[in-house]
Amino acid sequence: MRCAIYARVSTEMDGQKTSIDNQIDIFKAYAVERGWEITHIYTDKKSGTKGNRPGFKNLIKDGKEKKYDVILAKELSRLARNGGLSYELRDTCQLHNIHIVCLDNSVNTIEGNIQNFGLFAWLYETESTNSSRRNKQARRIKAQKGQFIGSTPPYGYSCQEGKLIIRNDETPEVVRRIFNEYLAGKGMDTIAKDLFTANILTPSQVANKKNASNVWHSSTVKKVLMNRHYCGDMVQLRTETISVTTNKRRTTEESKLVIHEGTHEPIISFETFKTVEKLLNKRTRAATAPSTHLFSNLIFCEDCGKGMWYKANQKGYRCGGNIRHGERFCLNRHPIKSIDLEQVISCDIKALFQIFKDDTLMRRFENKMNAKKRQIEEKLRNAEKKIFNLEKKKRDYVDLYTDKIISKEDLNELRMNVSNEIDEVKLTISDLDRELTNCSNENYLKSLKNKLEQFFTVDILTSQMLNTLVDKISCSVNGEIRIHYNFENPFETQKEDSNLDG
Repeated sequence: MRCAIYARVSTEMDGQKTSIDNQIDIFKAYAVERGWEITHIYTDKKSGTKGNRPGFKNLIKDGKEKKYDVILAKELSRLARNGGLSYELRDTCQLHNIHIVCLDNSVNTIEGNIQNFGLFAWLYETESTNSSRRNKQARRIKAQKGQFIGSTPPYGYSCQEGKLIIRNDETPEVVRRIFNEYLAGKGMDTIAKDLFTANILTPSQVANKKNASNVWHSSTVKKVLMNRHYCGDMVQLRTETISVTTNKRRTTEESKLVIHEGTHEPIISFETFKTVEKLLNKRTRAATAPSTHLFSNLIFCEDCGKGMWYKANQKGYRCGGNIRHGERFCLNRHPIKSIDLEQVISCDIKALFQIFKDDTLMRRFENKMNAKKRQIEEKLRNAEKKIFNLEKKKRDYVDLYTDKIISKEDLNELRMNVSNEIDEVKLTISDLDRELTNCSNENYLKSLKNKLEQFFTVDILTSQMLNTLVDKISCSVNGEIRIHYNFENPFETQKEDSNLDG
């Protein structure tokens, strides 16, 4: 019997990590005793009330693909402390003939012990709800005493025993700079761009957050400008979780905010904060919605991936990443003229439509499509074979770990690398399937001809035409344009995209 192991702890504390290893060792002994083959090991370091756990998601996904026959867990609460997630797992297992075995004997479908599944699911969620309520009460009591209860102190402060202390580094001066420059008339985008250009650490970097970005955004600047903590007051419990089963939060009613004045040393004065607050409201009311132009949301910078913005003074588009963050973020300063884009697309469509009237070219197309179909089918066979070999490699790694040839850390890293490879191959298969459908569809040519014919007699490009025919347009740092159509151009031989030196 193919066995999938699931082990979970709530946090990433060192002691909890050891607990995962201990759980896995117990499961292995249990499986070996019964002659089960361990094919998959899933782990998470998150609360069981939440569904956004990578290990749990993969457990459900692989179960639907029938990659194992039985799930082994310490107890039902390790799988889920959320009734909805518990029942989703149960229904998936029942639909695909998968057993669930919990070592605390709460659930064991092999022995027919499932009658108390609903009771345990309810008990674990109720226990989590009560625990969450107690934690919220404890946090509110601390907040009412004037203690800082946030997970991360505001930029410019550290926290010692519940009290905010001004940091002994450049961050307090950065906060003052942000307030002063905004008062001097600079916009939030400009302030963010200048901070990024000056290579100043962002709040997420100072807080040592995972995947912290080094890019300052206007939204980051706005959070600083709106944070009353900087004038020495404590404002807490501004948001709260909707329920124990979700990470979504809602804004707390003003009457429920916990506010204490003068709890810590201010970085800026209260008068400065109030002046900025008035300016923020005034400038927000005065702001107008940005104009939408023909290629808005279609044209992107090929170097940084950001959307390109229309610049009226240049009658064209510039990289939004370069405009907002400067050359340190993206070197693409090349403007692309709207009139040039319109001309290239119009010429492409008209030239392609004319080809449909040429019988010789049409026969050449049919031969090309048949040859391409054979190539795609061969690529699909190779991709499926590669996935089979990768899955075997994952199982081999488990054997190496069971035989104590590699460590647990090596096992997790190797299996993760293989899983990433498998995901990439699956994406390739999806693209190949789509191409094969186009090649195999007898009505493909007729459909493409009708699509082009709708716009052939139209002299002016419209948003409807663009959204129908164009997937996206990308521009490189040297001004090269690549137009990606929503259809495969069957008559392209030399190049895949249209190029233009803008």
